[in-house]
Amino acid sequence: MEGTTTMPMSLAAAAANCRCSRVVFVGNIPFHASEKELRDACELIGPIRSLRLAADPATGKRKGYAFVEYPDDETARSAVRNLSGHHLRGRELRVNLAGRHYRRRARGDNEPVGLEDAIHAASLVSGSPPPDPVTRYLAARSPRELREMAAALQGDGPQTLKLLQEHVPGLAAVMEQVRNLLDMAAADEAAEEAKSKKRAAAAAEANDDHRAKLAKVEVDDGGFKDKIAVSGVGVPCF
Repeated sequence: MEGTTTMPMSLAAAAANCRCSRVVFVGNIPFHASEKELRDACELIGPIRSLRLAADPATGKRKGYAFVEYPDDETARSAVRNLSGHHLRGRELRVNLAGRHYRRRARGDNEPVGLEDAIHAASLVSGSPPPDPVTRYLAARSPRELREMAAALQGDGPQTLKLLQEHVPGLAAVMEQVRNLLDMAAADEAAEEAKSKKRAAAAAEANDDHRAKLAKVEVDDGGFKDKIAVSGVGVPCF
């Protein structure tokens, strides 16, 4: 209709409509906790399809986070709501949806996280998403700045932070959104690392194939150059 204008969707509404995956990122896992202990904790929410603990391929040392796949989106969202803060060997697990409905490269530690990630992080906050100005502010912050922000708020200890969250309206939601963004950045970094290793492995395999083809060119006794030299003996010069 002429003269009709479409009002832009608020960031809070966009966060509420954010579609997520069934894979969750589980962080802050104690290094001495067994895979079975982690699996048992995750299965408190429901059955899981797969569990992958991140580890350094060179040393085998675990990195303190894992990716867990649930049968459906709803169970994964339930894990985010109900497994976050679960105590495992003295640590509180941090649980976040690992996937988004879009793909992106892992950004640098000093690059802003961006509005899409900030909206997605807001969608994972328990209860109502934070106000739009908060999401826009966090979108312009880098992972390093977000870590510094979280450290500053936690600097006086967990009890002080708890009091602040109780008496400062919206602070708890902001802190949760910040933690979600940091977990997402860690998940992106892990995914990018896995891609790099896959590319390196493919390049190494291609190099091996190339060397194998060159080896076939050479004859068993001597080499290709020696064969040419032998064949040239006795040829008269005109």
